[in-house]
Amino acid sequence: MLPHIRNEKRNVTPEKAIKILAKHGTDITFSEAKIMLELLYKLANLSVSQANKRAMKHHKQGLEERKNGKTKNQIL
Repeated sequence: MLPHIRNEKRNVTPEKAIKILAKHGTDITFSEAKIMLELLYKLANLSVSQANKRAMKHHKQGLEERKNGKTKNQIL
């Protein structure tokens, strides 16, 4: 989803990305920088979502195990 639709604040602008990459010898256009940043933000959001899902799964497992009377030592 586009940042202006989700009201996201993005700290790295295409201009900043172009400057950063230029310092390291890589030249890209404004359009390429926008595409690259969109991909990076999507990957970052996906990564955070997956980590949150994993954390919730482990949290729910722990609650269920405690509900069933298992202690941490019994699980290990």
